Amino acid sequence: MAFLNHVGANLSSEDILHLSTGDVTDLSAAAKVLKIIPLAIVMLASIVGNAIVIHAVYLDVRMQTATNMLIVSQSLSDFGTSVLVIPFTLVSVGADGWILGERFCIANAFFNLFFTQVTVLQLAIIAFDRYLVIVKPLLRAIKSRDAIKLVVSAWVVGFFGAFPWLPLLTNHVKVEYFPGFHVCGQRYLHPLGDLALFNLVFLLLVYAVLPLFIILYCYYQIGKVIHRNNQSVSPLALSNSQKLAMNVFASSASTSKIVIGTSLIQVFPACFVMLLDGLQVGDIPYGLETALKWIMWCHCVVKPIIYASKSPMWTEIVRKYLNKFPFCTSIFGIKFNNSSIAMFANRFKQYRLSKRNNEKSLESQEESSKGKVQSEQKIKNVPWLITAKEAWLANAVREPDDFSAF
Repeated sequence: MAFLNHVGANLSSEDILHLSTGDVTDLSAAAKVLKIIPLAIVMLASIVGNAIVIHAVYLDVRMQTATNMLIVSQSLSDFGTSVLVIPFTLVSVGADGWILGERFCIANAFFNLFFTQVTVLQLAIIAFDRYLVIVKPLLRAIKSRDAIKLVVSAWVVGFFGAFPWLPLLTNHVKVEYFPGFHVCGQRYLHPLGDLALFNLVFLLLVYAVLPLFIILYCYYQIGKVIHRNNQSVSPLALSNSQKLAMNVFASSASTSKIVIGTSLIQVFPACFVMLLDGLQVGDIPYGLETALKWIMWCHCVVKPIIYASKSPMWTEIVRKYLNKFPFCTSIFGIKFNNSSIAMFANRFKQYRLSKRNNEKSLESQEESSKGKVQSEQKIKNVPWLITAKEAWLANAVREPDDFSAF
């Protein structure tokens, strides 16, 4: 299998792999600490947060709904990233290069790409699920079995897209260590062969263009429906159950939109820059690559935090789990009877509602003033009304004179 450039006939593949980082100067101890500590915190927080989500749904049958199945699938991919990808990055940062050999580098490249692709596909599935619930309520909604089938499909498609087929089949693509990202990946050699070009186009379409299109289309339609209901449907005309359902759907769509938006903002820049590095396009600073990769892995922690802050159910679950560990209580110095995250989220929600109400009142005032101006304009445009008004004013002026004449 084509793996690395042969820079010397007397060197082993492990030596060549380590020399692939020869253009990077050894980091100082302080620089290593600044890279390792934040990433270690992200890794540990991700393991704890996603393990809580997975364990909670596994224990409680009532929580095994279609939406929670999708959330658990997300947590599994983030948990896999935290266990099978990030620890090897910490080792490579500490060793100033890849020291784990060729096979581990291939595995690292596979898992890094695999979990990223599965994450993006799951975001598209969540957007489609919210689309069916809100925009197409008369159609058959996604049930638990349907959610499991979609999740399995995403994992299978992600596996086939991440498996290193090209390094096995052609010499135009090789697995190498990327010094800036501190992970292994596929590097495309010039000129690109037909098979490599086809694989590149396939990856971009299936794992970038198509999921982005589905997400944007679904949330565009969801936004239209929610806006139309808020504007045209009078709250007095709705029953309490209809109001509750509408609020639940809107809140669920808002939560999933925040999760998807933050994930896309964190994941896609790092993926795009790593693709450019793999295509050997331009000279990208290693510091920028490291920062983008660290930000990308932060989404493994952000998603459990969003669910815990936006959903009272998940807030209560996280509180119960954290109270079981005295270590957490001693660190924060508080007992998790009330979640500060949930309190902050409620205050922020009240602020948004008050701001929205003020905007609506201003819009209604503007509409009423516009209506008054338009009615006056219509009166001015009617000839007989203008004549009648002038005659009445003339009468009003002459009446005092007539009265004084008597």
